[in-house]
Amino acid sequence: MYYVVRKDVRLTLGQAMAIAGAAAVRCVRELGRDPRFVDAFAAWHDRARKVALRAGAEEIEQVKAEVPCAVEGDDLLCLPPMRKSQRSELLAALRPFTDAPRPKEPPPEPEDPALVYVLRPGVLKTMGKAMAQAGHAATAADERGFAVLPAIVRAAGDDDWRRLRELDRSVVVTDGGHTQVAPGTETVVALPPGPETEALSAVR
Repeated sequence: MYYVVRKDVRLTLGQAMAIAGAAAVRCVRELGRDPRFVDAFAAWHDRARKVALRAGAEEIEQVKAEVPCAVEGDDLLCLPPMRKSQRSELLAALRPFTDAPRPKEPPPEPEDPALVYVLRPGVLKTMGKAMAQAGHAATAADERGFAVLPAIVRAAGDDDWRRLRELDRSVVVTDGGHTQVAPGTETVVALPPGPETEALSAVR
């Protein structure tokens, strides 16, 4: 599954993870049963991988014209899974998205969060990687029947991380090790809002 992020968009880490998680769930729901993509989603589900790419405004419009998108905004596209050999020349030429400039004023958090992403300390180094992990967390949480919109992001210390990952309702994301971290590294816990996360620091 591919995210294409407009390279000049301003995002906080929390915003990026929230929109990425929602986009991944929407992609699965809207395109997962499309006959054109059923086999691709079935193969992807067993070895789910998400890649974030950066693009200019014109490239965003070109990608929209080439590939069905579950999310077709001005700043973010979410594309169905495809093999490298199936990518268009444009998509193959786009460079990885790492980080966005931050907004001058962080936006307010949603008043009634439906999902909480908790970051493992010191593991996620770039916004692009964090977006991919949020997508994994959101699709897994959606499969368990958790509401995934809206979402907030929290930072945890080592003790909080260990405590939260053991909760029965936690979804623990384990990375495949394709980029930045070793295979099997746990990166994010996703869980419904509750008292367990109220004391954690917000990630903006």
